[in-house]
Amino acid sequence: MKVLEVLDCYYPKTDGPNNVVTFYAENLNEIDGVEAEIFVPKTKNYKDVQKFVVHRVKSLPAVEGYEMAIAGLDRHVKKYLKNNKVDVIHIHSPFTLGRYFVKYGKKHNIPTVYTFHTAYKEDFDRVLKRNWQKKFIMNYIMKTINLADHVLSVSDGAAKVLESYGYKKPIQVIRNGTDFIYPNNAEELKCGLNQKHNLSADDLVLLSVGRVVQNKRLDVVVDALKILDNKGLSFKFFVVGDGVYREELEIKVKKLALENKIIFTGRLPGREDIIPYYLRANLLLFPSTFDTASLAPLEAAALKLPCMLTRGCPTAEIIIENQNGYLAGETAKSWAEKLEEIISNREKLENMREVCHKEVYKSWKDVVSEVHKFYQSITKK
Repeated sequence: MKVLEVLDCYYPKTDGPNNVVTFYAENLNEIDGVEAEIFVPKTKNYKDVQKFVVHRVKSLPAVEGYEMAIAGLDRHVKKYLKNNKVDVIHIHSPFTLGRYFVKYGKKHNIPTVYTFHTAYKEDFDRVLKRNWQKKFIMNYIMKTINLADHVLSVSDGAAKVLESYGYKKPIQVIRNGTDFIYPNNAEELKCGLNQKHNLSADDLVLLSVGRVVQNKRLDVVVDALKILDNKGLSFKFFVVGDGVYREELEIKVKKLALENKIIFTGRLPGREDIIPYYLRANLLLFPSTFDTASLAPLEAAALKLPCMLTRGCPTAEIIIENQNGYLAGETAKSWAEKLEEIISNREKLENMREVCHKEVYKSWKDVVSEVHKFYQSITKK
């Protein structure tokens, strides 16, 4: 079986679908008889070091540092497709590259799969200023999605979002996983982070991991932490990641006189550099209502770190409230009240480490085994 995984954005940009496509390809290539390669836009001054084949497609600069692939003008793409028999095309984004490959699949009778990862409309509302632009791009992506033979989503909530956009055909849910595993030298890594940031073993450490953009709602956490700070509660909050909202958020933190308690690390050099932060933290904070199935809570669970999310967010589907994680309302007041409750019972918080690891953690190997069975079923049809 030869599988093409297709995505309109890839490293050095960092987001959830990048990781999904990477671990799909890595784990598919470990299955006997399966060969997976990926097609993504070309990026200047970046060299791929993956264990699998990455095809970089001719592209043009787009908004916020993204690239717009123009596969129809790329001779390498046409030559590859002419010389290779492809069994499945799996598209992970509905833009120009996704559109090119879903149309190619239709034309050549190759099963096409689309996975809905992102609630695009909210992102378009943030980036695009004119209603006609939003309408045009929504019509474009829905046409791409409707062309696919099969549609998957990463959560039940994501499926409902796609249905709210007008998609009417069946949607199958296949959830995400993580490649992180709990390390043998966990205590050593925790101690190293304590030394790096001058932390004591008893310090309460809160954590955020991911892109720093406005729709992640980190400002809600900052406001909640100011409420706790006013009550004299002690904490350190590490914001691991970077993004267009970071500068504005840092200004807000300084205005609230929280710069000694909220630390922005920026983007870390490698994914393995995040592991000590997950291990040392007491709680991962994930206030987003935008994300359909973020990888951060899964990564945290792999490393025995409980998570606090916004109630009703699709990512929160994996959480049973107060059993393997925590939930709060959408307001800063709700987050402050829940955090104060959690902090008052540190023993329960520590005991939840093993529970979340057992109940929330899911490996990419298990996920991709499910995906492979799905590919087999649609190629047989």
